[in-house]
Amino acid sequence: MIQPSVTPNAMSPNDDSQPADSTSSWRVARDFALRIGAQLEYGALAKTLAEVSSEITAAPIIVLTQALDDSGLEYAASSVQLADKPGLKLRYKDSTTREIWRKGHRVTITYEPDADSTLMHLLNAASLTSATGIPVYDEKTLTLHGVILVGTTNAEANEALERLEPCLPFAVMALQNSRRFSINANELSAKTHELALTRRVDRELNDTMKQSHVFEITLDWALRVALADCAALMIYDQNTDELRSAIDLGYEAPPEKIAMIRKNSGGGIAHRVARSGHTEVIPDVSLDMDYVQISPHVRSHVSVPVMREDRVIAVISVESRRLSAFNDSHVDFIEKLATRAGVAIDNARLYAEAVREREKLALILGATSDSVMAVGADDQLLLINAAALTALKLQPDRSYIGDSVSAVWEGTPLVEIFRRAKSLDQMLIEELNLPDGRIYHARFTPHIQIGWVIVMHDITEFKKTDQLKTDLVATVSHDLKQPLMIMNGYVELLQIHQAVNERGERYVKMLLRSIQSMRQLIDDLLDLARIEGGLQLRMEAVDVSAVLAECIENVRPLAESKQMKIITTLPENTPSAAGEHNRMVQIFGNLISNAVKYTPPEGIVSVSVESRDSMLRIAVQDNGVGISPQDQTRIFDRFYRVRSVENESIEGSGLGLAIVKRLVDMHKGQIGLESRVGYGTTFYVTLPVYNETQ
Repeated sequence: MIQPSVTPNAMSPNDDSQPADSTSSWRVARDFALRIGAQLEYGALAKTLAEVSSEITAAPIIVLTQALDDSGLEYAASSVQLADKPGLKLRYKDSTTREIWRKGHRVTITYEPDADSTLMHLLNAASLTSATGIPVYDEKTLTLHGVILVGTTNAEANEALERLEPCLPFAVMALQNSRRFSINANELSAKTHELALTRRVDRELNDTMKQSHVFEITLDWALRVALADCAALMIYDQNTDELRSAIDLGYEAPPEKIAMIRKNSGGGIAHRVARSGHTEVIPDVSLDMDYVQISPHVRSHVSVPVMREDRVIAVISVESRRLSAFNDSHVDFIEKLATRAGVAIDNARLYAEAVREREKLALILGATSDSVMAVGADDQLLLINAAALTALKLQPDRSYIGDSVSAVWEGTPLVEIFRRAKSLDQMLIEELNLPDGRIYHARFTPHIQIGWVIVMHDITEFKKTDQLKTDLVATVSHDLKQPLMIMNGYVELLQIHQAVNERGERYVKMLLRSIQSMRQLIDDLLDLARIEGGLQLRMEAVDVSAVLAECIENVRPLAESKQMKIITTLPENTPSAAGEHNRMVQIFGNLISNAVKYTPPEGIVSVSVESRDSMLRIAVQDNGVGISPQDQTRIFDRFYRVRSVENESIEGSGLGLAIVKRLVDMHKGQIGLESRVGYGTTFYVTLPVYNETQ
């Protein structure tokens, strides 16, 4: 065992052995400071310190420095070749000597062959029988930065130490600065390494959208960086408080057995972390009552919550066969990994949901008989189903996605109708005839996020049946009109020549009202037959404001009886529309009359006109019962009426809007509507402005 002799570190000012030549000592100290001051790296400084100290003392030098992690003194460098590499750290048996150095005192050490300590190994490796340890000690902060072991005999020791004494303050500053530099450099290197790792993790996670790959990548990095033996990732449902195994790595048991163990044990530490949302590090799992043993070899455990928008969506558990295996850097990396995994898992989940929805949509669109297409804002095709490919006679095995619609629809009326719909910037419903003779009911609907959605329904067979019905109705209508006139005449004669009581008078009025309704229906049928038979319009300049004023005046008594307001917005100098006055009165009279009829009492009907380039856009808006999307598709069909509790008492033939639609088409205009059940309806009619050259 070492029996150190203690000698004061500093030379006393009254000591007779002080150097006589202070100038020479100053030069030595200056050269010492210049040489070691040029070194910032801890190891390089220790080596230079050993070399310069050996030159000054003319003796072998061994340098011990304080470890950067403050774990104690360790061998740093020597001026002589060592026979073998000694242990770096000073052992417990060197603690007495180390404590003396920490107080700033020198220690003279004599080699003892039987003593088992780092200091003895150092002396033996350097072939020294004794050495004096000079502490590099900061007296202001009482901090030991290192020790310079000077290998001298007793006769030479004082003289050698006297030469080195003035240099010690510079050694203190150099070691202090180098230590700070090395710590900062190590931290920077660690941060750089960590940044490189996180970049690799980000790159790998961003390269996949498959959840299973995200799980594997996350656990693989957790195992590698934490030097762990096994790991697991579990998905957590906060609503049901259920923790479900997603992936396990490094365990001997099969996944099914692991999942069963966790389920029967209540989830253990991982479930606790999922509920709290806080990381837990367990240095010794045997001391935790909630620990669920999957592998008998596991000694330490860490569980980290995977968060997404302030909620736990998963838990990463990493385990090791060593006690206290996880330090702060391991936990910090796993937490950063969990943050990235949270984003990647959520993205993968959303992507999987999007894929499922896209597959469902593809199945639905593939099974529907209607032709469905979606067009982007750049007029490129985004979607087309099998029915549309068949209708347009396109190749079924070719992808048209991304192609211009003008090329895909070439030779069909779709191009012109789509151009008109875009210019109007509103929903457009039209019938179109394709080159193969098929007739389609086409609906062009603008969509903010997509562009345009086009749905075409094949109505060819309906048209054929409808034509037969039209011919029959036109024939029958003529035959019905004559008997109705006779009935009406005799009822009127009865009122003139035969007095009836009050009840009889009521019956006569009901009879006349029914005859009038039947006559109106027949007139509508005949009018529709004339329109569809090729009625020619006398096109002229029509004052739209005057037409609307006339229509509003016609329905004003009904509106006043229901205490309704009719609001008009007519700009000054509104240009004239191209059309026939009486037919325009028929169009807007029907629309305004419907708005008043289908709006509850005290409601509001708005009529507005807007000029757009060479077109006039007239809107009739109400806050009535509204029209459902299903009814909107058939609202312009003959005899079709919206059936609901709110309007079952309102009389009508179901021909009014059919006539309006055909008259608007004859005026080379467009008609459309926007409606929500319970919020009202707006009908839009677009007509061309009158041009003198027409």
